[in-house]
Amino acid sequence: MIIQQARPEHLDGILALEQDGFSDAEQWSRHAWAEELEADDRLVLAHTDADGSVIGVANFGCVEDMADLNRVVVHRNARGRGVAAQLIQSGIDWAEALGATRMLLEVRTDNDPAVGLYSRLGFDRISLRRDYYGPGLDAVVMLRPITETTGGWDEATDWALTSA
Repeated sequence: MIIQQARPEHLDGILALEQDGFSDAEQWSRHAWAEELEADDRLVLAHTDADGSVIGVANFGCVEDMADLNRVVVHRNARGRGVAAQLIQSGIDWAEALGATRMLLEVRTDNDPAVGLYSRLGFDRISLRRDYYGPGLDAVVMLRPITETTGGWDEATDWALTSA
């Protein structure tokens, strides 16, 4: 299996993952994904199997010291094999190379496997966004330090934790 920067030829495979992994209302469109593939401030990673089929995809952004994990989708037959963790770690490495010191994400509160994975990867719950994914579909906001500073990061004074 190979992790690589996604290219336009991966788009059909990425859309198949979207359809398999999300409800119609939560799916990103072909146009949205095409824009992500072309954006200079984004990284879209594709995890492909031996025959080149896309079995996982992750999308990241980075502005100054804050990186965002925008999307992770893994084919149902490849779940539980570390595909998502490998994609996320690759995105963390990319963000660190750009100078980011932390990564933020939102995930549905009822997506226990994803919340567990993010926790194992060092993300901490910092906030709740009510109805983020629609009525009654809340998101937990999670944050992870990317680089350790001399004194560590102080959750009590971190702007992401104290801003409204």
